[in-house]
Amino acid sequence: MSSKTDQAYDLLREKISDATYAANSFIDEKEIAESLGSSRTPVREAIIALAREGYLSILPKRGIIVLPFTYQNASDIFQTRKMLEPWLVMTYGPVLTREELDAERRQIEKADWEKIYLSDRPGISMMHHPHMLLMEKCSNQFITRILEDIEKQGKRIPNERVVTATYRNSMLSPEDLKKEHLTLVELMEQGAFEKAAQEMTRHVQTAEREYMNYWFS
Repeated sequence: MSSKTDQAYDLLREKISDATYAANSFIDEKEIAESLGSSRTPVREAIIALAREGYLSILPKRGIIVLPFTYQNASDIFQTRKMLEPWLVMTYGPVLTREELDAERRQIEKADWEKIYLSDRPGISMMHHPHMLLMEKCSNQFITRILEDIEKQGKRIPNERVVTATYRNSMLSPEDLKKEHLTLVELMEQGAFEKAAQEMTRHVQTAEREYMNYWFS
């Protein structure tokens, strides 16, 4: 994509993800082009890319509509994570060095888990340790693309509600999250990769339960 197309793509995806462009609303291609000071061609290219990725739908003679992020979308993300992340542990855990695992432990120990806990609304993101390290180690470009797409889609607000939900009903605390991630690293340090993979499955299942309860209950 050209720089103007990239700019239009990033702007549109951000506004869709944070619900500035509400689900099931129509967007104005001409208005977006004017706001960027560009022609409509790069905006159109960005729209086509976002439609291909499931953010938008182009309806002939009607316009461009923002697709909602649904329960099924979220369920599909977690189903994919439950398949891929334990595989990452089994495949790339054994190639991690002692130094890398020590560094992971330090990253987890010093991380602001209160901030991570709240920013994930709750945990659909994989952009913290040790998830990030396993993703970075992955040399399979097709798996990497899937994981990158999951991360992008996971930033979307599932519906038009104002984010007022709290963690009063959560069964987890920031300290619990920290302990879960430390356990993953400890098991890999011990060379217990099968147990680590099982722990990763359990960890993602917990994240799924918390996320679904937060947004869809």
